[in-house]
Amino acid sequence: MAKRIVIPLGAVGLAFGTWYGFHVLSAVNGTLGAPCDEAALFVRAAGLPAGTHERQCTRGQWMSASYELDFHAPREATDAWLRTSYPDMELTHDCEAADACATPRPSPVPYTDKDGHRLADVVDVELSYEGEGVTRVRISGATM
Repeated sequence: MAKRIVIPLGAVGLAFGTWYGFHVLSAVNGTLGAPCDEAALFVRAAGLPAGTHERQCTRGQWMSASYELDFHAPREATDAWLRTSYPDMELTHDCEAADACATPRPSPVPYTDKDGHRLADVVDVELSYEGEGVTRVRISGATM
Protein backbone atom coordinates (compact mmCIF):
# COMPACT_ATOMS: atom_id res chain seq x y z
CA MET A 1 0.00 0.00 0.00
CA ALA A 2 1.37 3.41 -1.01
CA LYS A 3 1.91 6.04 1.65
CA ARG A 4 -0.11 9.19 1.34
CA ILE A 5 1.40 12.55 2.06
CA VAL A 6 -1.07 14.92 3.61
CA ILE A 7 -0.38 18.64 3.61
CA PRO A 8 -2.75 20.50 5.87
CA LEU A 9 -4.58 23.34 4.14
CA GLY A 10 -3.59 25.60 7.02
CA ALA A 11 0.08 25.20 6.10
CA VAL A 12 -0.62 26.15 2.47
CA GLY A 13 -2.61 29.17 3.62
CA LEU A 14 0.14 30.21 6.02
CA ALA A 15 2.80 29.93 3.31
CA PHE A 16 0.73 31.95 0.83
CA GLY A 17 -0.13 34.55 3.47
CA THR A 18 3.54 34.96 4.40
CA TRP A 19 4.57 35.35 0.75
CA TYR A 20 1.76 37.83 0.07
CA GLY A 21 2.45 39.80 3.25
CA PHE A 22 6.14 40.09 2.38
CA HIS A 23 5.33 41.55 -1.04
CA VAL A 24 2.72 43.95 0.31
CA LEU A 25 5.06 45.21 3.05
CA SER A 26 7.90 45.53 0.54
CA ALA A 27 5.70 47.67 -1.69
CA VAL A 28 4.54 49.83 1.21
CA ASN A 29 8.11 50.26 2.53
CA GLY A 30 9.49 50.96 -0.94
CA THR A 31 11.93 48.05 -0.88
CA LEU A 32 10.53 45.99 -3.74
CA GLY A 33 13.20 45.54 -6.42
CA ALA A 34 12.55 47.19 -9.78
CA PRO A 35 14.34 47.40 -13.13
CA CYS A 36 16.47 50.56 -13.19
CA ASP A 37 15.33 51.45 -16.71
CA GLU A 38 11.73 51.44 -15.44
CA ALA A 39 12.70 53.57 -12.45
CA ALA A 40 14.58 56.07 -14.66
CA LEU A 41 11.54 56.42 -16.92
CA PHE A 42 9.31 57.01 -13.89
CA VAL A 43 11.48 59.87 -12.58
CA ARG A 44 11.58 61.34 -16.13
CA ALA A 45 15.31 60.79 -16.56
CA ALA A 46 17.08 60.09 -19.85
CA GLY A 47 17.92 56.44 -19.17
CA LEU A 48 21.05 56.01 -17.05
CA PRO A 49 24.45 57.64 -17.62
CA ALA A 50 27.19 55.80 -19.47
CA GLY A 51 29.42 53.75 -17.18
CA THR A 52 26.76 53.23 -14.51
CA HIS A 53 27.62 50.50 -11.99
CA GLU A 54 26.58 49.28 -8.55
CA ARG A 55 23.00 50.14 -9.31
CA GLN A 56 20.04 49.30 -7.13
CA CYS A 57 16.49 50.39 -7.87
CA THR A 58 13.37 49.91 -5.80
CA ARG A 59 9.70 50.79 -5.99
CA GLY A 60 6.90 51.20 -3.56
CA GLN A 61 3.22 51.95 -3.51
CA TRP A 62 0.84 52.92 -0.81
CA MET A 63 -1.01 56.21 -1.22
CA SER A 64 1.22 57.04 -4.19
CA ALA A 65 3.69 55.27 -6.43
CA SER A 66 7.41 55.79 -5.78
CA TYR A 67 10.75 54.69 -7.18
CA GLU A 68 14.31 55.13 -5.94
CA LEU A 69 17.52 54.80 -7.92
CA ASP A 70 20.93 54.46 -6.30
CA PHE A 71 23.99 54.03 -8.52
CA HIS A 72 27.58 55.06 -9.19
CA ALA A 73 28.77 56.60 -12.47
CA PRO A 74 31.69 58.64 -13.80
CA ARG A 75 31.29 62.29 -12.76
CA GLU A 76 31.52 63.70 -16.30
CA ALA A 77 28.88 61.27 -17.59
CA THR A 78 26.66 62.06 -14.61
CA ASP A 79 26.92 65.82 -15.17
CA ALA A 80 25.98 65.47 -18.87
CA TRP A 81 23.15 63.07 -18.03
CA LEU A 82 21.70 65.44 -15.42
CA ARG A 83 21.77 68.35 -17.91
CA THR A 84 19.89 66.20 -20.43
CA SER A 85 17.41 64.73 -17.93
CA TYR A 86 16.64 67.92 -15.99
CA PRO A 87 17.79 70.93 -18.05
CA ASP A 88 16.31 73.55 -15.67
CA MET A 89 17.62 71.91 -12.50
CA GLU A 90 19.84 73.98 -10.22
CA LEU A 91 22.07 72.09 -7.80
CA THR A 92 22.62 73.39 -4.29
CA HIS A 93 25.30 72.38 -1.81
CA ASP A 94 23.09 73.02 1.22
CA CYS A 95 22.17 69.34 1.69
CA GLU A 96 21.85 67.13 4.75
CA ALA A 97 23.51 63.94 3.54
CA ALA A 98 24.97 64.74 0.11
CA ASP A 99 27.54 66.97 -1.56
CA ALA A 100 24.92 68.40 -3.93
CA CYS A 101 21.15 68.09 -4.22
CA ALA A 102 18.16 69.43 -6.13
CA THR A 103 14.45 69.06 -6.55
CA PRO A 104 13.86 69.40 -10.28
CA ARG A 105 10.34 70.37 -11.29
CA PRO A 106 9.20 67.92 -13.96
CA SER A 107 6.77 69.32 -16.47
CA PRO A 108 3.24 68.41 -15.41
CA VAL A 109 2.55 67.12 -18.90
CA PRO A 110 2.63 64.30 -19.77
CA TYR A 111 1.22 62.58 -16.72
CA THR A 112 1.85 59.17 -18.25
CA ASP A 113 4.34 57.54 -20.59
CA LYS A 114 3.41 56.26 -24.05
CA ASP A 115 2.12 53.00 -22.53
CA GLY A 116 -0.12 54.79 -20.02
CA HIS A 117 2.07 54.28 -16.92
CA ARG A 118 2.00 57.14 -14.42
CA LEU A 119 5.13 59.31 -14.12
CA ALA A 120 6.58 61.08 -11.06
CA ASP A 121 5.18 64.44 -9.98
CA VAL A 122 8.03 65.08 -7.51
CA VAL A 123 11.71 64.21 -7.99
CA ASP A 124 14.64 64.60 -5.58
CA VAL A 125 18.29 64.25 -6.62
CA GLU A 126 21.27 63.74 -4.29
CA LEU A 127 24.90 63.53 -5.44
CA SER A 128 27.87 62.37 -3.40
CA TYR A 129 31.29 62.87 -4.97
CA GLU A 130 33.56 59.92 -4.32
CA GLY A 131 37.20 59.39 -5.22
CA GLU A 132 38.59 58.81 -8.70
CA GLY A 133 35.95 60.91 -10.50
CA VAL A 134 32.98 58.79 -9.41
CA THR A 135 29.61 60.17 -8.34
CA ARG A 136 27.06 58.30 -6.27
CA VAL A 137 23.61 59.29 -7.48
CA ARG A 138 20.43 58.84 -5.48
CA ILE A 139 17.15 59.85 -7.11
CA SER A 140 13.69 59.39 -5.70
CA GLY A 141 10.38 60.19 -7.33
CA ALA A 142 6.73 59.86 -6.39
CA THR A 143 3.25 60.65 -7.56
CA MET A 144 1.08 62.97 -5.54
